[in-house]
Amino acid sequence: MKKSFLFNLIILFTLNIIVKPVWLFLDMQIQKEVGEDYGLYFALLNSTLILNIILDFGISNYNNRKVSINNNRFSRYFKNILIIRLLLSVLYLFILQLWGVLGGYSGNEKWMLFLLGLTQVFLSSILYVRSNFTAFGRFKLDSLFSVLDRLFMIGGVLYLLVNKGDYGVTIKNFIYVQVLGYGISFIIGLFTLLLLGRPGLPKLEKRFAKMLLIKSAPYALIVILMAAYHSVDSVMIERILSDGKQEASYYAQGMRILMALNNYAYLFAVLLLPMFSKILAKKERVQSLISTSSALLIYGVSSLSILLAYYSEDVIALCYGKFNGGEYFINSELNIDAVTNMDDIYYSSDIFKLLIFGIIPMSINYCFGTLITASGNMKLLNKIAASSLTLNVILNLVLIPSYGAYGAAFASLITQSFSGVFQIGFAVKLFHLDLRIMGLIRFFLGIVFLLFSVLLINELALVLRLFSLLVCLLIGLLISVDLKGAASIAKGFRSNA
Repeated sequence: MKKSFLFNLIILFTLNIIVKPVWLFLDMQIQKEVGEDYGLYFALLNSTLILNIILDFGISNYNNRKVSINNNRFSRYFKNILIIRLLLSVLYLFILQLWGVLGGYSGNEKWMLFLLGLTQVFLSSILYVRSNFTAFGRFKLDSLFSVLDRLFMIGGVLYLLVNKGDYGVTIKNFIYVQVLGYGISFIIGLFTLLLLGRPGLPKLEKRFAKMLLIKSAPYALIVILMAAYHSVDSVMIERILSDGKQEASYYAQGMRILMALNNYAYLFAVLLLPMFSKILAKKERVQSLISTSSALLIYGVSSLSILLAYYSEDVIALCYGKFNGGEYFINSELNIDAVTNMDDIYYSSDIFKLLIFGIIPMSINYCFGTLITASGNMKLLNKIAASSLTLNVILNLVLIPSYGAYGAAFASLITQSFSGVFQIGFAVKLFHLDLRIMGLIRFFLGIVFLLFSVLLINELALVLRLFSLLVCLLIGLLISVDLKGAASIAKGFRSNA
């Protein structure tokens, strides 16, 4: 079992490291092709994400725990959950269309909203199917279906880009590719699960369904609150401003890179949860684990955010720059003078500088929020998330009319920091954590070393500069993080397999 778990872990990281950057790159190419229409798409997509929890209501996590303990429960759970999820999907799509009417969207925009909602139905269903694969110990299947949808969509987008003279690269075609990618992946996954578990025909037991929804509710609430304050910014930008589509498009450029980094931080948190749960169940202190894990994750994201912010114009130009003729962004050096849309790059990079620093408090939330989650104190997390959402909406209402997408980025950074500070404070109080001065000094010395290194090596040639940055990152890691503690975390991963 341990070997299977570790194999799955390695495969998951490997596939995500390969497939997700490819999808991110193609997503960026689509935005360059469609322009400000991407801003509308991004706002509509975030509308579907805010309400996404209606589709699952925490059921997948609950199902995973129960079926993992006893695989014989699968048949009864599947028969009921399939009907519950179908009803929730209908409710979700209806509420989305109601939002489309109340938001004043056109008929074409409401159709796009429906299609994006359908992609979320398929995606949520894939996650439910995968929860059963892991519960059965079928880790290879779980690894496959973690990227199968992206593989289909990568193929679809490549087809659009290669044949854009015939079909045209439009935002609607991009959405159709996603519907097909997620839909085909779900159908294949469902048939695989039916062959694996042979559950029989769906059957709804009202008493069981009620119990399931009640048990899942606290976990569903925290997810919907967090999804809301992560996604509401782009919706408010598009709705409030007269040029909302264009401003939302600029905001999407930086936010997409932020969320790509966030996916890897989230994987780290998923690994920490069972470790925290086991320690708390044994009534042991979590001091050592939280100190090392937070230093490891927060140094990693802090160093990356510093580098990305410092080279923000280069990063945005590389991702979204437009060129004439045979010009390229990277030759023997960064050819930023060849970019023809530099006014857009400057504005987008200013937004990106604020957004990318949000990964630091987000990672703090993953460390300390995961610890609080392991203790089962969901009421506290829900209060913090609700307060953060309220703060974010108020800040957006104040800042967006005057500062546009830049104001929304500032509101996002403040909101994330607010949540992170309170989660640290409550974790220290609840688990009697000690403030280790030497650990903080080591952390800040590592960051200061990296800052000075960036300034000193900035004049080097491109290849030598990239190599020097990698070396400096590793030296900063050695300064900031107790590697003995990191080795203990690695052992903990294996012991939780």
